[in-house]
Amino acid sequence: MKKYYSIAWIICSAFSFAQQTISFENNEGFNTGNINGQAGWISTPTGGQPENVGNQMISADKASDGSRSLKIVKEPTYGTQPDPIIGGFYNLPTPLAYNNFSVSFDINMSQVSGSVFGFQGVNNTNDAIVARIDFDKTGVIKIMNMVSGILDLVSMPEIWSPNIWYRFKVVGTASDIRYYLNNTLIYTGSAASTLNIDQLRFVHNNTLGSAYIDNIKINTELVMGVKDSQETHKILSLYPNPATDFIYINSLDKIKGVEIYDASGKQMKTEMNDNKINVKGFLPGFYLINIQTERKKITEKVIIK
Repeated sequence: MKKYYSIAWIICSAFSFAQQTISFENNEGFNTGNINGQAGWISTPTGGQPENVGNQMISADKASDGSRSLKIVKEPTYGTQPDPIIGGFYNLPTPLAYNNFSVSFDINMSQVSGSVFGFQGVNNTNDAIVARIDFDKTGVIKIMNMVSGILDLVSMPEIWSPNIWYRFKVVGTASDIRYYLNNTLIYTGSAASTLNIDQLRFVHNNTLGSAYIDNIKINTELVMGVKDSQETHKILSLYPNPATDFIYINSLDKIKGVEIYDASGKQMKTEMNDNKINVKGFLPGFYLINIQTERKKITEKVIIK
């Protein structure tokens, strides 16, 4: 199969915002059957004949909102792909600014040890991914981030389970891109590309199992992230950053627990006394700190030098 990144000919302020909701219902212009050609959606281009894969469907099997959802499932004509590239693509009528957008959706996957399912916000015109989430076949959630000029998929501590609806949200702000699982911030990183998003892709790597996508909400102006950031900094801050030997947590709430993960997703052994974290012996680099307070779970990015 020809990689879809090269296909350039596909169908071409915090207080006020434009929002689009897609639940794949009749009143939105959708009918059960192949998603290709419906309401601005296509299925993965093949680079040959037929022009698009044929089994990515609007289905009444499961739904989190209304009675229908997008079902992405194995295409028997093609083998396993090296990346999640098969599924349903939405060509946005108005591109999203990479630094001022919000996209959320519900996802329900049938099994682990099957396909890798995922979401990608891309600039299709320039073959560039801006934001990407993979639900790996091992149950691990991976998020694409730009670290020191290199794109990498970073493993999260959160695990997904089959046949459960999850709510996922990606928010682009002026300073970063934030990823939320069930309304909890799980990662803050950098945009993989600073181009605007003109296509949303819900995809898999064509192995086993199926996933259902529903209740997509697309905001063309930022409605989340700024408030979240302000509230976080009111109740908690870390210093110094970059750090060498110790990181201090200044928090209005009682700290119930702290976990530190390196850029590969490996959990580090952590010692904390009186809101002071010992990071002596940590290799220089980028780390995520998950802090559980009495009110919420907060994720912060730190650099150890």
